[in-house]
Amino acid sequence: MKKILFVCVENSCRSQIAEAITNTLYSKKFQAWSAGSAPSNQVNPKALKSLEELGIIHNGNPQAISDFFGYKFDYIIGMGCGDACPIVDGAKNLEWNIPDPKDLKMKDFNEVRDLIHEQIRGLD
Repeated sequence: MKKILFVCVENSCRSQIAEAITNTLYSKKFQAWSAGSAPSNQVNPKALKSLEELGIIHNGNPQAISDFFGYKFDYIIGMGCGDACPIVDGAKNLEWNIPDPKDLKMKDFNEVRDLIHEQIRGLD
């Protein structure tokens, strides 16, 4: 089973969505965690609602990247935060450039969720 760390700034939207989709829909292939360079106090409620629309209940909490120093991952995936997110050493570093949906309307937020899902589906 391959291990993935999804990284963004606040660890409240994109990386949380990626972690939840991966651990729920692709758990036979991957195990995922998520973290941020400046973690928020909570997961964005729209992220949780967007996941619930897929039948996914997520109980994650924002975590700092530093919580994972020393861990070994097969993938470290940046969600589109560029210089704001340092990349942790990993076997394969990817940058997905996913737009931050936090201020978007729910319909557009769900489009970002679906884009994340498509990217996960493409992992090997």
